[in-house]
Amino acid sequence: MASVSRPREKRIAKPPKAAKSEAVLLYQVRDEIAFMTLNRPEKLNALNGALSDALCATWSRFEADPAAKVAILTGAGKHFCAGADVSPGAIDREVPFQVHQGYPQNGITVFKPIVGAIKGYTLGAGYALAVRGCDITIAGESMLMGFPEARIGTPLPPMEYLPYMPFKISLEFMLLAWNGGQIMDAHRAYEVGLVNKVVEDERVMDEAIRWAELLKKIPPLYIKSVKYGHYKTTDNKVRVDEREYILFTHPQEISRDRQEGLQAFLQRREPKFTGR
Repeated sequence: MASVSRPREKRIAKPPKAAKSEAVLLYQVRDEIAFMTLNRPEKLNALNGALSDALCATWSRFEADPAAKVAILTGAGKHFCAGADVSPGAIDREVPFQVHQGYPQNGITVFKPIVGAIKGYTLGAGYALAVRGCDITIAGESMLMGFPEARIGTPLPPMEYLPYMPFKISLEFMLLAWNGGQIMDAHRAYEVGLVNKVVEDERVMDEAIRWAELLKKIPPLYIKSVKYGHYKTTDNKVRVDEREYILFTHPQEISRDRQEGLQAFLQRREPKFTGR
């Protein structure tokens, strides 16, 4: 569960500090901006099951929050997100695509604008959150993008990196983004269109707030139509199949009705379904 603080009357340029909170994700609204902070700095904000679940729930919360017009997504500490947490037990393998469920479903269920304030390691799942999870991405000069999967030869579906960069650049990125020594820095990411602006690390949050203030002035229905149209063009069969399994098939597989049906069959009686 993401932590909540009361909005302040006067906006400040830094997200709330997490020193006294054990929440893996912080959520605070100030001046119609929802500040969402990945809060596992000791793990470089790697996505474990708890953080992925918190993100999934908080995107819905943000979309329904009447006090928030735009979100700023950032990470506590020096790094945005080092990818998925591969520690034993960090991710519940019985939950399908648990890490992916932490990504906002832009243009599908999330239509409010999202600005990323990104520094340091932005790897794997962190790349996905920063590039396809954020509508506008502000990068600090320390930002580094890459996929650790290249170190061990784990393949990735093209939906992770196309169509967000040109074909030739995507090949370079995926073939050489780690072992080949071509991990992408902030300025290269700007050159190929993966981020909207690069600033000094200490200015990242100020710049993200500046862009959020601009987005607050745009009519919400206009933003919704633009997001729908843009993300519609990035959808592909792999992503649609994944989303449909998560939304429709898996809930039925773990439902009480499925268990009731199985028990009724074994007990040779009529099942009593409840729609749950």
